[in-house]
Amino acid sequence: MTVTEITQIGKNAINDENILVLFGETITPDLLDVSIVQKKLDEELITLKKGGQLTFGDQVYQVNGVGPLANENLNEIGHATVFFQEDFGVIPNGIYVTPEKLPDLEVGMKISYQ
Repeated sequence: MTVTEITQIGKNAINDENILVLFGETITPDLLDVSIVQKKLDEELITLKKGGQLTFGDQVYQVNGVGPLANENLNEIGHATVFFQEDFGVIPNGIYVTPEKLPDLEVGMKISYQ
């Protein structure tokens, strides 16, 4: 399991689109408003796969699919797009999870990748 911590929530990061854009602390300023910024709390590599779990605080989500670039991007720059939907899509850096409801987020919250 790999754990990150939310350090910043962009003012437009949470909306009615059922997606969250995650980025590491090297995020460019133009993406700050629409992103959730996270920092890794350990050196363990993220290796999400179908059947795994993504947890925001104590809110648990089942992983239904992981795009081919998601783990690599998460480990290199902390970036992935989380889609809260049952169907596995085609976005290379996408993580597809259920239930289809955005988590309640706050700065300081832990995100666990299992």
